[in-house]
Order: sequence, then C-alpha cells, then structure tokens
Amino acid sequence: MLPLEVFGLRQAPFGVVDGRVLIACDAKARSYGLSPGLSVTQACVACPTLSLQARDRLAEATLLENLAVFAYRLSPRVVVKSAGLLMHFTDKMSPVGDPHTLFSRVARQLEDLGYQAELAIAPTAAAAWLCASSGTRSIWMAHDDWRTALRSLPITGLTLAKVVHDACADLGLSLVGELLDLPRAGLSRRFGPDVVQALERLNGERPELDVSWVPPPLFRRRLVFSFAIDTEEALLFGIHRVVREWVLVLRSRDARVSQFTVEMGCADRTVHSERFTLVHPERSAQVLMRLVRERLRDWRPSAAITSVAVAAPLEVSTEGSLSFCHEEMRLDDGFKELLDRLHARLGRESVRTLSWYPDHRPERSALEGPWPSQGLPAHMPILRDRPLWLVDPPKPLDVIHDTPQSSGPLRLVAGTERLETGWWDGPVVRDYFIAVNDRNERLWVFRSADGHWFLQGYFG
Repeated sequence: MLPLEVFGLRQAPFGVVDGRVLIACDAKARSYGLSPGLSVTQACVACPTLSLQARDRLAEATLLENLAVFAYRLSPRVVVKSAGLLMHFTDKMSPVGDPHTLFSRVARQLEDLGYQAELAIAPTAAAAWLCASSGTRSIWMAHDDWRTALRSLPITGLTLAKVVHDACADLGLSLVGELLDLPRAGLSRRFGPDVVQALERLNGERPELDVSWVPPPLFRRRLVFSFAIDTEEALLFGIHRVVREWVLVLRSRDARVSQFTVEMGCADRTVHSERFTLVHPERSAQVLMRLVRERLRDWRPSAAITSVAVAAPLEVSTEGSLSFCHEEMRLDDGFKELLDRLHARLGRESVRTLSWYPDHRPERSALEGPWPSQGLPAHMPILRDRPLWLVDPPKPLDVIHDTPQSSGPLRLVAGTERLETGWWDGPVVRDYFIAVNDRNERLWVFRSADGHWFLQGYFG
C-alpha cells in the first residue's frame, strides 16, 4: 500500500497509522493477525514489537508524482489518483509490446525500485482499478469475458463513499455482481446518481473523464526511515533507492541532470545539504552514486539520520538514441566525469580551473578560480609560440658576456616578439625570445627595457 511504501528501511513488524487507526502494515505484522482498521491499542496488544509511523501524505503525493513520470514513458495519458496511477493505452497497447510483456516490465521495474504494487489491465479504468484494489492481478482485453469476471470481486474495491460501503455491508452485499443485479432506479434513489454512474463506468457504459497528469519540470523525492540510522552503509542504501527511482524519471523524460541537491535530515532536527554541480550532464545511477559516496565519505552527522531527499531540475537531453561521437569525444566525457568526482571528493574550492583573460601580459592573461569556471570567456586566442608553463614571478637570469644563462648559456632560436602594453595599470616593455640551453630545454625568455633578462616559461 502507498502509505507503507514511502518509508525506507522498515523495521518489521511495521505499520502506518492515521490518527489512532492502523491503515497499513507489512507481512510480518499481518502474521500476528493485524489488519488495517484496528486501533493503535489493539494493534500494539496483538503485536508488542510493532514499529509505528504516522502517515506522511506529502511523501505519498511526491512518490506518486515521481512514479507518474515513470508511467509517462509508457503511456501518453497518465491519471494520478489518491492511492495509485492509471495508464491509458489504445487497442495496440504500447511500444513495449503485448499486454503480458507490458505487465511484466512494469512489475519488474517497480520491484527493482523496492516497491510492492498491485497491477491490473482491463478495458475500463474503473475495472482495472477494482482488480488492483482487490489484489487480483488480472490481464483482461476487450474480447475477454471481463464483465462476468468482475461480478465475483468484492465491493470493497469499488471507489464509493464510505456511507455506501456501510449500507452495502448492512444489506449483506459483498460482491460487485450483487450490486449490479439491483435495479438502477432504486440504487439512484437510495444512494444518489453517483453510484449508478460509477457502475456504468465500470462496465464501459459511460465515458471516463479523468484529468490527465502533466509532467513537472522538477524531481524531488524524500525518503523517511522508520528508525534513525547511524551507519554510512544504511544511509547510502537509502540514497541509492531514491537515485534509482530518479534515474527512471530521467530516462522517461529523456533527460539528464547537471546539478542536484541531497539533503539528510537528522534526529536533532538539523538538515545537512550537499549540492552537486556536474561538468557533463548525467543520468547514470552508478555515476551519480559514485559522486555522492565521494562527497559523504568524510562527513560525520551531528545525530542519527531520519530521512534523505534528492531534488533536481529535469533537463532535456541533447543526445540522440545513436552515438556518433568520436573516440576523442568519449575520452573528453571521461575526463569530465573525473572532474565531477574530484569536485565531489575534495570540495568546491579545492578543484581549480583556468580561464583566459584578454590581456597581452602573460602573467595576467589567465584567471584562476573554483570549478566550474565563472570567469570571463576567452576572446584572446592561445598563441602557438607561447608556453603553458609560466614562471610567476619571472625569474631573473644571470648574464655573462652579454649572453643570458640558465643551466649554461642560452641560444636564441626564435624572436623577437615585442610586447609593449599596460600603460593604464603597470606598463611593460619586453622583447621575447625562444631559447635553448645545454640540456636542450626550450625556454621562453624576455629582455626588459632596462636590459635585464628574465625566464618567463618552459615549453613542453
């Protein structure tokens, strides 16, 4: 049941309460004879070791929204109800294949996410909902005798007002067929027209006008633990469950993510937040979890952790279904992934980047800052005869018989490049040369206006 599924790492026997009433419980709790509808007192007397959590309606709504995105990948029309989802298909079903293949795929993917779901396929949405609510995993098509099969299902699976269900129980009506056999006019007079219209929608005699769901631009999922955890393994297990669900959402939208936030709620009411920024948009659960592990490796919470949440905007992917990338581009993607891991492991300020600045003075033509770069765009081209390895500040060179020295006398093999600039904030007048020493090292040297020689950089 949905109230049960929003809680991660449940400590069996486990149950969910709404007010003072038990509304859901796991299999171990049911083995003690517990069932929805019992009071909290009755449940605790029957099962003294029962763990209880209050119903989290916000988490249920969020989970349904995220599962709706997953369903949207299979059906162009999804309806979100208070306790589940409806997916509409044509007679040709979906690109996934026949109804049995579709059924198996949805069940397998939900199971991989750690959810237990009741599924059903029927010619009408009301019939499918009735079968799922009754725990009947049916696959009925229009040519099947599905209306006859519906008659044997319990009335409790119908979406009717509580007063109607109570009246049916008082009259001894327990099956849908018994309700369908009653005169429609009498039902309308006793319970109102809504009951008759519901039965007509169930049988396909009246159009079903449900409001279709529209995908949101954001993903947010909060997982509440049924008991506080204090180990890294348990925390990563909970985050991984959310990330797997998140990846399904990304794939259903053909989207990737370049930034996301992970929040950990602690028992002392503090919230620890970690923000991740990626060079390369990603949707691989393995890559995303690797970044989270790197960031949280040295983090020590102030108290036991009670919940985790992941939030991120969904970005449309620019990649096609086929890869036309050259090997160099794939290597570049691997390098970007390495930068993301370093950023996650070392912190925002520890990974630095260089960006070009439009200044002819070599020592001022590059800006260092935290990655991702927020510097000015590069308008000045990288000159072929300038090295990337600069000496800062320039190193003065000895001069013997008018020849500059660096591990022996230097031979000037290229030049002269005159640089005369910076009159507004520190003027320089220099003549640059490429020189070679006795070690066959290629150096970038310059002679200042007053005749002194300096080493500015090394060529690789």
